[in-house]
Amino acid sequence: MTTAIRLPEITREAWEGKPSIPGGIVVGVDGSRESIAALNSAAVIARDRGCTLHAVLVLQPLPTYRLNPDADANGHDLDALRTSLRDSELNDIMHMLEPLPNWTQEVIVGSPARDLVQIAEQRGAELIVVGRRRHGSVDRLLGGETTLQVMRMSRVPVLAVDSDLERPHAVVAAVDFSESSRAAANYAVKMVAEPGKVFVVLVEPPLELLPKGFTYPDANGTDIDSRERLTRFATTMDKRAEVLVEPIVVNGRPVNALVEFAESVGADLIVAGSHGHSRLDRLLLGSVCTGLVRNCNNAVLVVPHAE
Repeated sequence: MTTAIRLPEITREAWEGKPSIPGGIVVGVDGSRESIAALNSAAVIARDRGCTLHAVLVLQPLPTYRLNPDADANGHDLDALRTSLRDSELNDIMHMLEPLPNWTQEVIVGSPARDLVQIAEQRGAELIVVGRRRHGSVDRLLGGETTLQVMRMSRVPVLAVDSDLERPHAVVAAVDFSESSRAAANYAVKMVAEPGKVFVVLVEPPLELLPKGFTYPDANGTDIDSRERLTRFATTMDKRAEVLVEPIVVNGRPVNALVEFAESVGADLIVAGSHGHSRLDRLLLGSVCTGLVRNCNNAVLVVPHAE
């Protein structure tokens, strides 16, 4: 159950009682440096695409017990005060962005990851943007990584940033020939600036384990090597006039190899696909996606498995 405050007139005109506007961006904001970077990055993307942007600030519920039993204010009054104060802060932040008329904002009380995902799906958003913080082992054990929680629950692509992301000119797309990695590679083409380059990268195990590399059967049952299959994969991707797609095969452990390659080519963004939405898939997300979010210095975009 969430408690929403009264939204500005522009917000109510845009959203209340009307169908969701498809193609918009939902961005999570909590006032932290990383979330402001997420908002700035979302604004760049929204302006570039000419789409809506909806900023969401989710407050954690207060404890159910009363600190002062003699106080007149009940929990609802406290939540209303909290949301009003934070909405004023969010309004000031949005104002500095010089928002477009269809940009909106909302402050609610609830579960940050769950409610952000729910709002995005209800509004038919095409992208969620969140800030990414560095977490210690205790935070991970207690489930304190909101960014990963959003990615695990979302059926909408999720972009995680820890600094402002302008339109990237070089993007690395992790490929394993699954449908989710195909969706991720095509989304990479959509994200990159023109002119720009998308590196579709296949990571093979270290050469000492498989010195002769992989082979794959083609449609005729003939074995082909990984480089040839990756080249064929690249030719079937979505195209844009001034975006060059370059297939690359590297060796090593997937996360380390992707991060090192991204750094070597000066990539601004790494894109990867998640493989499913079963309960177990959501729980695990995928070792590569999790490792990228936790360990790389680039922005990371995770594209969910298509239902």
